[in-house]
Amino acid sequence: MTESDQTDAQLPGRTNAPYDAPDAQQLIAAVHNYLHDDLMPRSSGADRWLLRVAANALAIAGREIQHAPAHQAGHGARLAELGAASDRDLCHAIRTGDFDDRWDEVAGAVRAAIADSLSVANPGYANG
Repeated sequence: MTESDQTDAQLPGRTNAPYDAPDAQQLIAAVHNYLHDDLMPRSSGADRWLLRVAANALAIAGREIQHAPAHQAGHGARLAELGAASDRDLCHAIRTGDFDDRWDEVAGAVRAAIADSLSVANPGYANG
């Protein structure tokens, strides 16, 4: 085995064929960690705040990539259970009173959507 082959063997496995490793989530995590763990402690003032904003944005993007398939499936299922084709349809039905007799179902679906959104935007809010 050549030195190049040995180095390649140490790379993480491909999880996103046909693309090379690292995948998008791993890239986002690496940049987030660099900003948060390496640059932020050495920074101050406005630069530190901007690094925190950038690191938080990357963390949100990573969580969205991770959770989007399950959240989208769950949201679609909740809308379907209510008989709404989209969020716009659900809002229209709420405004026109079509769900006045199913308010608990609607509230549950909306709470679940908010919980999913918070788990991506700021998991600390969802847990606290």
